[in-house]
Amino acid sequence: MNRYFIHNSANDSNKLEVFHYLKNNFQSQTKIIINDISTLVGPDSEIFFFVPSSKITSIEIENSKKESEESAKAKLISDIDNYVVSDISENEIFIYRKNNLNLAVLVEKTYLNLISNQLRLTGAKIYIYPEHFLAYAKNEMSILELFGRFIFSFGKGEGFSEYKENIKKYLELIKNSRKDFLPKLFTTDKEIITFFKDSKPKDANINLLHLDFLKSYLFFPNLYISGFHFEYWIKRYQINKFDISIAIAVITLLVIYPISATFLNNTYTEEYKDETIKLFKEINPNINRVVNPRRQIDEVITSYNLEQASQLSIAGLDSIKRLDIPEITKVDLDVNNSEAFLVVEKLAANKYKFLTNLMPQANIVLINEEIETIDGMVSGSILVGLGN
Repeated sequence: MNRYFIHNSANDSNKLEVFHYLKNNFQSQTKIIINDISTLVGPDSEIFFFVPSSKITSIEIENSKKESEESAKAKLISDIDNYVVSDISENEIFIYRKNNLNLAVLVEKTYLNLISNQLRLTGAKIYIYPEHFLAYAKNEMSILELFGRFIFSFGKGEGFSEYKENIKKYLELIKNSRKDFLPKLFTTDKEIITFFKDSKPKDANINLLHLDFLKSYLFFPNLYISGFHFEYWIKRYQINKFDISIAIAVITLLVIYPISATFLNNTYTEEYKDETIKLFKEINPNINRVVNPRRQIDEVITSYNLEQASQLSIAGLDSIKRLDIPEITKVDLDVNNSEAFLVVEKLAANKYKFLTNLMPQANIVLINEEIETIDGMVSGSILVGLGN
């Protein structure tokens, strides 16, 4: 896993120090500007971006399980003048009540959006933390010197950072407001060491700080607001144009299919209705108006002598079918009149004579014939009566 730990290198939001680790082994340190971050970091990576704590207001809040996040924000806004100089509407507010921390964290929206948008261009997994949590992970009360600034972790998740030129005034402020602050020192600055003379300074290896942070980062408030950003997710999962085309096609199908299915179902229903009416008229051509096909067909069926129709079929047509005469090309049955209309094409004359001689034995009466014989072959039509 490629991991990148990113800090502002100076009192400039655009200048970055990027530390690259591969499988927790340090690889390189690079100075870049934030607009170039996507040229260095790819989608197969994790980014840990540390916001200078001078750009953040962190406030301990009441540990109340009954109070909702929105209620906590409203309460904070009503008391915010004591903590924040800028307009509250210009800040993003995070309420964090987990892992023994009860914090409200405020960060300027413009700055947070700037770094979030640039980090999304990498396609990497993104984490954004207040920088003082890097010191907090080492020791809850501590002062860490990095990139010309002093990072204060006051315990309970609160913190701040200040540059060298203002450190004297800030130390006096701490002396008056945080009398119980006894930090571990990770700095070689003589002024800091003198001010906290009861604390022994230690060297701070930034690579070890990063690796220590990996052990506990999930316990700290992540300030990255993910949301849905189409281009980011495409790059994150390395989706190509073909994948996008397939996805669009599938989504389109899911949207169109129910509409198409409904339309086709209605079409088939209408066709079924038309075919039903057509069939009804073929069965009973004497009726000119079809209002309720099902009821009217039931009436027609009821009016037929089904026993007689069955006998006609068995006594008449079945006898002819058993002869297996392919030259009989058409048979129209008139059940009402007990008649059948047969069409023959090129039937040998001797076979035709055999057929007509057989009819009386099959209870079939020859009513009419319109035939002609050419070269010993009979073609034409005959009308026969079925049954007695």
